[in-house]
Amino acid sequence: MVDKIAWGITGSGDFMRESLDIMEEIVARYEIRIDIFLSREAEIVLKFYHYMNELKENFSKVFTEQGPNIPFLSGKLQIGKYRMFIICPATANTVAKIAHGIADSLITNSAAQTMKVDVPVYIFPVDQKQGEILTTLPDGSELKIHMRDVDLKNVQIIKDMKGITVLEALNEVNDIILGHLSL
Repeated sequence: MVDKIAWGITGSGDFMRESLDIMEEIVARYEIRIDIFLSREAEIVLKFYHYMNELKENFSKVFTEQGPNIPFLSGKLQIGKYRMFIICPATANTVAKIAHGIADSLITNSAAQTMKVDVPVYIFPVDQKQGEILTTLPDGSELKIHMRDVDLKNVQIIKDMKGITVLEALNEVNDIILGHLSL
């Protein structure tokens, strides 16, 4: 039996390439199916970075948000159709909404509903470390981003929430997979 993971992608260009690489590595390495759930903004960013075709070529199930419950991801997570919900990369906006109980998008509503039934939710926030980071733009140039205090506070709030594990590094995903799935 193939294990299934629901993977939510939000509209962050930062860590998008690295996230796609890890997802592709996981499906190549393990008997796992990753179903992709895109926020509306994720679809825009994936197209801007020219990654959308790659995503659709490598994953058979790619769904784009039509509303907070369309597609009906939260229900599938609640009844155990997926072993876990990974949100990676997660924008500061998504993290803020989850931190403050706002469930008005596919990703935030699914996280809120999933937390109620003890299905693990793993989130990799792109804005989580104090200071500056360099991100790569679609043309290959670099952009310096400064972390805002409010974003760091929201990451701390979700770290303290029951049912959520905040990933501090992308390579933690492999350990999670090994720890949760029957491989």
